Amino acid sequence: MYKLDKNERFSEMSINDKNELLSFLKHYHIEYRHKIGLNPDMTFGIEIECSTSGKRIFHYKHRKYTNFLSDDECTVGDNGLEFISPILHDDSKCWDEVRQTCEYVKSFAKNNEYCGGHIHFGTHVFKDNYKYFMNLVLLWMAYEDIIYRFGNGEYLNTRVVSREYAPPVINTFKLYFADFGLPNNLEELLAFIKKQEQESGINFYNYFLYYKKKRDYKNTIEVRCPNGTLEEVIWQNNINFFGKLVQAALNDEIDLEKLYYYIMSNSYSDDCILDEYGKIKLDKSLELADLIYDNNYDKLAFLKQYVKNGKSTSSKTLVKTTRFWK
Repeated sequence: MYKLDKNERFSEMSINDKNELLSFLKHYHIEYRHKIGLNPDMTFGIEIECSTSGKRIFHYKHRKYTNFLSDDECTVGDNGLEFISPILHDDSKCWDEVRQTCEYVKSFAKNNEYCGGHIHFGTHVFKDNYKYFMNLVLLWMAYEDIIYRFGNGEYLNTRVVSREYAPPVINTFKLYFADFGLPNNLEELLAFIKKQEQESGINFYNYFLYYKKKRDYKNTIEVRCPNGTLEEVIWQNNINFFGKLVQAALNDEIDLEKLYYYIMSNSYSDDCILDEYGKIKLDKSLELADLIYDNNYDKLAFLKQYVKNGKSTSSKTLVKTTRFWK
């Protein structure tokens, strides 16, 4: 039905075409790939959080199974661990290592209500360009509702602890911009970023420290909002989505007027914002797919994880959706 190597404009579909798309997605499953088409210069790293018993033994034995480093993760619980990847690139070696590590961790550990799926992206691709960083801030604010539901991964809702460890940023950012206006340059943007919580849905603090020459490592931005997962297909789909979102920000011709419209249209209070973000907004998700992806394959993978089984929930505990990956 859809030619995967083509780049159809999903946002321009008729109502009938959108209904056919939803029907198609019900039976569509995401596959694991050897390459996802990120910019060759882009680097990234992931943190796989999990809960297990007897964790100490894995600190010493896991190296025969993975090159990821392991460390205690107290936010996950008394038996929390995280596996921290080396710097990765979009190639078959990377994806073999992610798959192998996920399979290993699943052999003795589980995901729980407290696990996050953090991703770091090297900020060297921005070349210290203020406009590109500001584009990413505005893209995030405009599509934060779509971002969070997609980032829920195999669940219908966002983990409750994200209110503390990965909260949405739009209300904080809007309040600051209303009081002081948009930053005029990178120095002003970083001064604003310095005031924000490091543990928000998207975190620029590592880049702030690097840029200010307070340290010469961890030159990254961190995406903190995704739920934790031990599924390599979801990790890959998350990395593809957020990597392509970063790449979309490296564009001098981005439609700022549309971004401002969506930003001003988001008026949810902090108390209900995550419940609202769990609801499906198909038209807006199709626009985002067209904005950041250049092929139908990526768009369908994104939309499948975003729409999931078409349901939403107000549950305070995580609710799994129907399996949508192979």
